[in-house]
Amino acid sequence: MHVVVAVLGDVGRSPRMQYHTMSLLEAGHDVTLLGYTGEDLIPALQENQERLRVVRFMPPSFLFLRKCLPIYFVSRILSLTLWLTWALFLSVPGVADCIIVQNPPAMPIMAICVLYCKLMSFWRGKRPAFIIDWHNLGYSMLNPGAVQKLARKYEQIMAPFADAHFTVTKAMKVFLQENMNIKTNSSIQVLYDCPPAMFQRISLAEQHSILMKLDKQLCQNCPREWTHSKDNSHQSLFTECCENNRYLPRLSRPALIVSSTSWTPDEDFGILLDALVIMDRHIETKRLDLRCLVVVTGKGPQKEMYEERISRLGMRHIAIQTVWLEPGDYPKLLACADLGISLHTSTSGLDLPMKILDMFGCGVPVCAVNFACLSELVEDDVNGRVFESSRELADLLVDLLGPLGSNSKDTRFPNHSFGDLDRYSKQLLGRRAWSENWNENAAGVIFSAVESLATR
Repeated sequence: MHVVVAVLGDVGRSPRMQYHTMSLLEAGHDVTLLGYTGEDLIPALQENQERLRVVRFMPPSFLFLRKCLPIYFVSRILSLTLWLTWALFLSVPGVADCIIVQNPPAMPIMAICVLYCKLMSFWRGKRPAFIIDWHNLGYSMLNPGAVQKLARKYEQIMAPFADAHFTVTKAMKVFLQENMNIKTNSSIQVLYDCPPAMFQRISLAEQHSILMKLDKQLCQNCPREWTHSKDNSHQSLFTECCENNRYLPRLSRPALIVSSTSWTPDEDFGILLDALVIMDRHIETKRLDLRCLVVVTGKGPQKEMYEERISRLGMRHIAIQTVWLEPGDYPKLLACADLGISLHTSTSGLDLPMKILDMFGCGVPVCAVNFACLSELVEDDVNGRVFESSRELADLLVDLLGPLGSNSKDTRFPNHSFGDLDRYSKQLLGRRAWSENWNENAAGVIFSAVESLATR
């Protein structure tokens, strides 16, 4: 079976579509992965894959036309239509058996894929199955107005053409059934995001290895007194290699907090910054011996703005370091963290952040800003904590990380092995991995969609 996995975005920053590709290859199928050029693919797809064809392109942005939005919008859609037509009709070998499309973005990729399926049926006598993977609602990401209404209508028109649908939450499945005119005989399958095998707990030796590799980068913004006594030959900021190659957490180490963000308006990074300032003042006032390094990964349009704001915070007990990591290094660094922070808020109230699943796969508890549907993933005071405001987050961080600032100077704390964090982390043991989840909930849907067309 030949499957096209398509996303109208940077393929390297579309983990779920890469995971679809990985699972299809593991199942013995041929895959064409289609999307924008940009970041590297995950390691599993960078290896020599005889059955994988990657088609990447970068259409012009037309940013100079943004002052006249109608002209910009039309130019952008026409350009994307041409590039997608080239990619699907000229770069995909033969006739695909199935196309899996990420939504959003929806326009114009849904229409082009429907056209491809119709034309292949007419010219080649074989119609590929068309499957939409609903990560969110595309129109919900637009400002209210005429364009949003048009985008909603477009998605409502396109949705019934699909032979099957995947959703990331139960709530989204219900919404599609009630609002998207989907045929009753079309399968709508909830396919929860789950981390692939690379997001897993790692040994202290592996933690030391990645922390030593990234040590210079992580320590850039740390106060000098955090690092002046550190022996760079065998000590990272958090771990050390002792006699007989024994790897141990360092005494009086800082806490390690990791947050991943797209640096866009739908993730208010200011909530975290405000919380850290409040926390820093609390540590100073109470004279706690607590230090925290907050590592923030990701790229996006507001990154420079927030980095400038971070440089002016003047905190004494908390350091913030922004990084962009290689695909193979991010899961390892995440597995070293004491705590993860999620600032994702859904534009539709129907999707869930993949970053939390990555943290859970590494056994790292999370503090997540509350929004509709979050309870399908994060159970407050069971596998993490939920907050509504900067003040609430600051209080949670002090409580959860407090044991690291206790008077037990001779105690070595492995990551998230103390207090409530230890309890939350144990709740994450045995969570389903992506491959198991995909085989149970996705493989059959794809196969059935293809088989139903073959028998017509």
